[in-house]
Amino acid sequence: MYSFGWIPITALFCYVFLFFAFAAAKKTKVIKSFMVLLMVMVLWTGGSLAMRLQLWPSVEFWYHVSLLGVFFLPCTFMGFIMDFLDIRKKACRIFGQVFFLGSYILNLFTGIFLPPPSVVEGSAKGVQFVYDFSWPIIIPFAVAGCLLGIMVYYIFRGCKGNMVLKKQLTPILAGIVILFTGHMCLMIPFFKGFPIDVLSGVFNAFFMFYALYSKRLFKLTLLISRWNCYIASAVISIVLFYQSIPVMGKFARESLKMSESVAIMAIAALYMISTIVLYTVMKRFLDNIFVREELVQTENLKEFSHAVSKTLDIDEILASMVDVIRKTIEVNKIYICIEDLNGNYVIKRSTSPLDENSFLLRADHPIIQYLKKTDGSLMMKDFKRTIGYKSMWESEKRQLQEWRIECFVALKDEEDLEGLVMLSEKPRHSSFTYDDMSFLTSVGSVSSMAVKNSRLYEKAYEEARKDELTGLLNRKSFYEVIEEAYEANKESSLALAILNVDDFKLYNQLYGAAEGDIALQKIAQIIKSTVGENGYVARYGGKEFALILPRFDLYSARNLAENVCSQIKELNRYSGEYSMKALTMSGGVCAIPYTASNVQELISNADLAVYTVKRSGKNAVMVYSEGQAKRGEEATALRSKSSYNEYASTIYALTAAIDTKDHYTFSHSKNVAYYAGELARGFGMNDECIDIVKEAGLLHDIGKIGIQEDILNKPGKLTAEEYEIMKTHVENSIGIIRHLPSLDYVIPAVIGHHERYDGKGYPRRIAGEDIPLMARILCIADSFDAMISVRSYKASMPVERAFAILEEEAGKQFDPKLVPVFINLVKSGTIKIAEG
Repeated sequence: MYSFGWIPITALFCYVFLFFAFAAAKKTKVIKSFMVLLMVMVLWTGGSLAMRLQLWPSVEFWYHVSLLGVFFLPCTFMGFIMDFLDIRKKACRIFGQVFFLGSYILNLFTGIFLPPPSVVEGSAKGVQFVYDFSWPIIIPFAVAGCLLGIMVYYIFRGCKGNMVLKKQLTPILAGIVILFTGHMCLMIPFFKGFPIDVLSGVFNAFFMFYALYSKRLFKLTLLISRWNCYIASAVISIVLFYQSIPVMGKFARESLKMSESVAIMAIAALYMISTIVLYTVMKRFLDNIFVREELVQTENLKEFSHAVSKTLDIDEILASMVDVIRKTIEVNKIYICIEDLNGNYVIKRSTSPLDENSFLLRADHPIIQYLKKTDGSLMMKDFKRTIGYKSMWESEKRQLQEWRIECFVALKDEEDLEGLVMLSEKPRHSSFTYDDMSFLTSVGSVSSMAVKNSRLYEKAYEEARKDELTGLLNRKSFYEVIEEAYEANKESSLALAILNVDDFKLYNQLYGAAEGDIALQKIAQIIKSTVGENGYVARYGGKEFALILPRFDLYSARNLAENVCSQIKELNRYSGEYSMKALTMSGGVCAIPYTASNVQELISNADLAVYTVKRSGKNAVMVYSEGQAKRGEEATALRSKSSYNEYASTIYALTAAIDTKDHYTFSHSKNVAYYAGELARGFGMNDECIDIVKEAGLLHDIGKIGIQEDILNKPGKLTAEEYEIMKTHVENSIGIIRHLPSLDYVIPAVIGHHERYDGKGYPRRIAGEDIPLMARILCIADSFDAMISVRSYKASMPVERAFAILEEEAGKQFDPKLVPVFINLVKSGTIKIAEG
């Protein structure tokens, strides 16, 4: 081979080798651009080689093929740089393509820029190709220089503030400089006949190859694809046989007595066999070096994926992650951080239980922000070049340095960063390879889905275990937890306190179910905050709470339960615009091994203690002991009178006070109490509620004691100002009753008896069933008695007319369910019309 032919042969081999290697790679935009650039370089170097070999059809033909590659090199190079940096401006690309295509066509017909070289034969160096440049060559070089300047500008702009990208772009920039310098050297006389441009292209190609590898866009095993092994073995065979063919031919003819044709066929067969042998040996050798490791990684990843697909336990998933990483990649330490409920990332697993696990990365930490924006991995040496690293606390930097962290891998599912893996240095300070990072990224992808599914399962499991209203453990979970606590504390003690809200049905009837739910939520919060980390709290029943207290004795459990009850009793002391009934609790306490020997006895005895408290007067906490049920029955026998009857003297004292000022109000209140009590009975309320309705009826107008008599007894219609004064009797009534704690249970009925079902009443303008049931009952009784009674400003109304008004106003002023019940009770004679 003459005239430096080895240079284009080497270049062509390198380009074809790289092209087939990347043909097997995943086709990203950058890889496609690099393959187009390699094709242009193949045209350039292939044409140059064919020209120097003076192949058919002519030197000039192959020169123009090579020149086509040279002319299109700048614009394809710019396309590669723009795709590498993800720049989408097309104007420069289109301009370059149009200009160099036009320049090539012009040069093809005129040779104005670069005419074909002169072939000089017979020199000491063999055949030489001498180029004769003229000044117009400066034009395409100038345009190429402009494109080079634009490329350099894009590179420096991309590197600004991004040290990781700067490191990746440095070899590309070096390759550009070498390539441009090589072409400029063609105009220097010293390099005449020497293909310095082709040689510079080889260096440039390998600089770009290194840049792509550092960007981790492919893996080295692509270089040992089947086609590349074919090419390499063929080239090696050609090199080996090139000098030995004459010797082999002579030996076959003279020593083996073969004819010319047989000798040629024998040499060709030997060439073919040697190529196949070389290919087999090379492939197996390279497979042993590269592919075996890849197969091991693939098998480990497959086993890991299978293992995590069979579990939803996050501890098992993280343990499998640590195992597969340590088995596949030699690292000294592994730390796995998982996102907690606050959005921070805390260490949940490491290679050793003795490792420090208090390290925490906030959601806004630079490492977390970087991993959220990238495809899933970050090298510490790259991160140290960023501004984010400089913004970290020194203590965090020291911790990562002490652990010798070199690599971060994101557990990323689409846009959600479920966690991250921190890997320390490898033994012997070896670097993390592309295959390592590819494997870790695959592990991260599989793990992120497994961790996400595990957390969704845990969330669903927790929601299934918790009471929807209070957030406490539900009844089913209560039984599971108490069994677990019993097993864990067999050598110690286990106490159980059951707290039952007193008169909660009455509370709901007074204030409505919505207010009752709020009360339960507040009670749950008090119990939960009081118990804290000392035990477990469950909603044992609708109005019943259970406190599971490991390692508590009877008296410490009772003290805690009494503390809870005292806090709950104060819950409604100050409740805004009107007082609400105080909530009290009846509690029972039992403990293993003191008064129970197993879980069933523990629950049964605590329940029995609650029952005893309920029958003995409520509002107390009792420790279970033998004979408790009998004493409870004896105590109940002493309570024969209704507790509400004890307040009768106070109620009649108040109504007598109003009678001295306004006799009508006194008799009206008695009538309302009667009508309301009967309506409550007819609607199905229990005796306790009927008593409350009656007492509320007696007291509903007690506030009129503060209204001027000229307004109370005015014969005509009240003015707007007088009406506003009259409306204040509701607040006055509450102002009087709220100072009598024994009667505060009537307040909801009293304050709501002038509310309208359509929400246009007073004083709170509430509507529908938000108005307490007892207040809706009072509203009908109060209005009916007012309509059929004689007043200073009106005559009495016939009962039938009053019924008609009640029916007309059903759904407006009155509860539409209560109106027909009341009318039917009057018509049937169950309710007697009160006199005057």
